[in-house]
Amino acid sequence: MTFQEKFDELKGKYGKIDESALSEPFAVQINMTEDESQGTFYAAYMNGFFAVEPYDYHDHTAMITIPVATLEAVLSCKADAVAEFLAGKIAVEGNLDHALNLVNLMKKEEAPAKAKKPAAKKAAKKTEEKPAEKKAPAKKAVEKAVKKAAEKVEKKVEEKTEKKAEKKAEKKAEEKPAKKAEEKPAKKAPAKKK
Repeated sequence: MTFQEKFDELKGKYGKIDESALSEPFAVQINMTEDESQGTFYAAYMNGFFAVEPYDYHDHTAMITIPVATLEAVLSCKADAVAEFLAGKIAVEGNLDHALNLVNLMKKEEAPAKAKKPAAKKAAKKTEEKPAEKKAPAKKAVEKAVKKAAEKVEKKVEEKTEKKAEKKAEKKAEEKPAKKAEEKPAKKAPAKKK
């Protein structure tokens, strides 16, 4: 297998990462050795973009030299990068944190095919159950909120109606003495008979 074929395989398998987990810029050059597909590529996070490309990167913050088989084992979680480094199978120059973060970022656990199907079925079953469970409480919560809002509106209407009635009563009470005062002078005393 040529370097380009191996690179494309690795990039397709492990190249997709969650960029939201990244904050600090880095550029790590990876030198693959001990295989006919040996070669150099880099992985960099600069200006908010993550890229993995099959070129040398001379301004790297770290450089990893690793056998192809070890790289594949580390990326597929069949080998531990730190243990391989301590055993001398991986050489790192520059910022060790950047190198380790990159390896951890690109790792993907490969589960057996049999284990994937039940997990998928369980996830589908949970997805089916959860919306139904969530809808009922949500519907009840909405009904409760609507009922509460209706009660508030009804209460406000009652309060306004009571206030209007009180104001009318006050106006009538004020008007009655005024009417009586007006009516009294209007009444004339009966004329005396001569």
